[in-house]
Amino acid sequence: MDTKERFLAEALQLFRREGYESVGIQKIVDAVGVTKPSLYHYFGSKSGLLKELLESHFNPFLRSLESISSYRGDLVYSIEKIIAHYFRFAQENKDFYRWYMGIEHAPEENEVSRFVHPIVVKQWTLFVELFKAASLQHGNMKGRHYRYAYTLMGVINATISSSMHGLTSLNEESVYQTAHQFMHGIYS
Repeated sequence: MDTKERFLAEALQLFRREGYESVGIQKIVDAVGVTKPSLYHYFGSKSGLLKELLESHFNPFLRSLESISSYRGDLVYSIEKIIAHYFRFAQENKDFYRWYMGIEHAPEENEVSRFVHPIVVKQWTLFVELFKAASLQHGNMKGRHYRYAYTLMGVINATISSSMHGLTSLNEESVYQTAHQFMHGIYS
């Protein structure tokens, strides 16, 4: 692991345990075993480190999500693929995703929000576009795409959160059940 990767790994653990605002630059460089100029060299600032930490995880995820969330005529299939993508990402990046879920709703005045908000908006926009496209085939969905988008995000993250507390597993059966619950509601 090179120095930049060590910065990202240590920052994630510190931010996750103590909160971004509570962790100073000195604590980060001490954890990595370097001096402050190294952090400035790689990231420019603590907020640059935060930005890189989020982007290094989310950019590949969002590129894949963009392809997966493109409507291809089968809404249930699309939703199952999306849910499976999130579950896989959360499993492969447990510490990161747990931390992300904690900062996802940071107050807008908070520095973290400046970097998290565009990530949330990107996900939400992809879901809105999926439901808009599906509504062309399913007329009863017209005008509801915003509600469907945030409801899908909510059910995905609620299931991931439940798995983090040992209440469910993120497996194929859970993908099916989560998609079915979303599509058919409590009467499913």
